[in-house]
Amino acid sequence: MKISERLKEICEFISPEDRIIDIGCDHALLDIYLCEQYKDLKVIASDIHEGALNNAIKNVKNHNLIDRISLRLGDGLTIVNADEFDTILISGMGFYTIKDILSNEPKMVNVKKIVVQSNTDVVKLRKFIIKLGFKIVNEKLVKDNDIIYTIIEFGLGKEKYTYDEIYFGPIILKNKDELFYEYYSKKLLKYENLLLQIPKYEIKSKLHHKKLIKIIRRALTSTENKVDEKKEK
Repeated sequence: MKISERLKEICEFISPEDRIIDIGCDHALLDIYLCEQYKDLKVIASDIHEGALNNAIKNVKNHNLIDRISLRLGDGLTIVNADEFDTILISGMGFYTIKDILSNEPKMVNVKKIVVQSNTDVVKLRKFIIKLGFKIVNEKLVKDNDIIYTIIEFGLGKEKYTYDEIYFGPIILKNKDELFYEYYSKKLLKYENLLLQIPKYEIKSKLHHKKLIKIIRRALTSTENKVDEKKEK
């Protein structure tokens, strides 16, 4: 089965022993692909939209996986019992939607792992999930149709992070590559243009953008040197 590069990379964060709920499963392509990769894996796949779920049901039936993928219509974690899963998978949503879903404390009691790809506010997402008692276990930038996405895996535990690690992601910051350089070069240009448009009296906003520009420039300088070293080898 063919799936997008974004979804394929998300699958790399899943282990066969995970008891997964995929929230916002859309047409269940990710869940079908996972079940094809791991023959004993079972997944709960949910979506709030009836049309999307009906398409998911058709796809699951066509792949003879109706006994392994439980499809449910509903909002977030409201359609499951806390003992049915230990891994939450969310992709393609915005930060505030993800935050609302993960704020359902009674349903989060057995969660050991969260794999998430947010379309917005990745920095806020890291801060929020860390406050829930999780640490960053793995993360990666992936490019799909000229859009660069951030995929993050959180596991139970506590860890202290620097400002730069929260902003870039500790693992992404450590493993800086060409994709990192491309993504943050665009961000730098965006913030530099925004800084020029901020009125002088908005001092806090100006200082905030200057700080972001400074840390991105610093990170990009070291990334450029690292990429050049790899090319020389």
